[in-house]
Amino acid sequence: MKAHIYLLAIWLVAAPTVLPADELPVVFALSGQKVTLSVGDSDGKAITAVTLWTFGRPWGEPVEVKSGVVEITAPKVRMPVVFRVKATDDGKTAAGEVVVYPARPPMPWGKNAQFVAAGTPDWFNSWSKTVGLPVTTFSDLKSLGIGNWRMREKPALLVVGEKAAKNDIATLGRLAAAYQINVLALTTDWFANNETAYRKILISPKQALGPLADLQGQTWPLPPVFSQHVLRILNRQTWLDGPEHPFVEEILGRRQETESLRTVISYLPWQQQLGRTEMADELFLRLLAETAKGDQKHPPLAGHWRLLYPMARDINNDNRPVLAAATKAMVEGVENETEPTQAQIYVLDLRGTPSPPSEYFDGASVLKTVESRINVRSPLLILGDDPALDAWKWLKLDRSHRQSPRPGVIWRPDDSLPPSIDSQLRLMQLFTEWNISLETISPE
Repeated sequence: MKAHIYLLAIWLVAAPTVLPADELPVVFALSGQKVTLSVGDSDGKAITAVTLWTFGRPWGEPVEVKSGVVEITAPKVRMPVVFRVKATDDGKTAAGEVVVYPARPPMPWGKNAQFVAAGTPDWFNSWSKTVGLPVTTFSDLKSLGIGNWRMREKPALLVVGEKAAKNDIATLGRLAAAYQINVLALTTDWFANNETAYRKILISPKQALGPLADLQGQTWPLPPVFSQHVLRILNRQTWLDGPEHPFVEEILGRRQETESLRTVISYLPWQQQLGRTEMADELFLRLLAETAKGDQKHPPLAGHWRLLYPMARDINNDNRPVLAAATKAMVEGVENETEPTQAQIYVLDLRGTPSPPSEYFDGASVLKTVESRINVRSPLLILGDDPALDAWKWLKLDRSHRQSPRPGVIWRPDDSLPPSIDSQLRLMQLFTEWNISLETISPE
């Protein structure tokens, strides 16, 4: 990947706006290749002919629409060009887009990994063919059970669309286990009850994390801009970060048979930027490559931790959903009333009311006993704010500036209950970094 660099930050550049219910279909093609595109009606009137438009003007002759479908020969180009398909009679009604790439040698893919797709959107299928990605394509998940297609000697990646996965993360886990394959889900609306709004976002390199962290040292002269979006309690590692939620993340599970495999979800509508900015293509290819590699080094989700306050039985799923999930999945025999044999993480939750009783902060309190154990390898996470923290001098908290200079103390002063979506996601990410298991708690 070329080393050009902005800060790879994902940040908002526009106020929230709801995306149109029906986005224009996008088809990818090579110069001279014939592609078909379904064409709808315009104000109830059938479109009989279309014309390609680019750079604000028509390109070539009109093409007849037959039975709602038009066959287009992709123009010859020297660089990727986006052509908008418009109704010929008014030159305004858009029916779709054709992104044309110049003819070029096939990419050197497929030697070290196997690529498979099932139920993927049309844009991915046409894009992968256009760039020469050797993908074996199945129409749906049921078709995967036919034949012996899995090459066990190679690491492999299965790409699925949201309709195929049926918005069910458990389905992705079962696929990974059944075929011993890494999974990448392409979706822009993973959860039906998603509370976050669609926004315009600029992806430029600073918030790249996990396997993509090396991208932070790049400058992108023309970063991709997406129109976009998630929330369930899960162990998750962010790959591309956003201001409120991850845009690409890895979901970590507890199955032993899938510990070395990756399940990655992308919430970005890549078809909006592929072929339009070079960095979008390179970033998407990098996402495919990193997911296909799998992860042989990640330890099991068995981190020991201790809840200092409140008591585990007082953790309410409605007010503290992430802590409730972590408490439910706590290692057997580890309870907040007794010290675990190898506690690695300590959590003090001061959010909401009432405040902890004063004896929690006196010289003989349970909090005082952990003072000598707190360091960068055995950190203390403090959630919320409370004047009682001033009595615990060794914390060295600067409450007025909301800072914690002591090594090993992580302070999240957000005091709201229930916590914001952002707070919940950051806490899930932090617990995942500590290998603390989060078990999803279904709403009653």
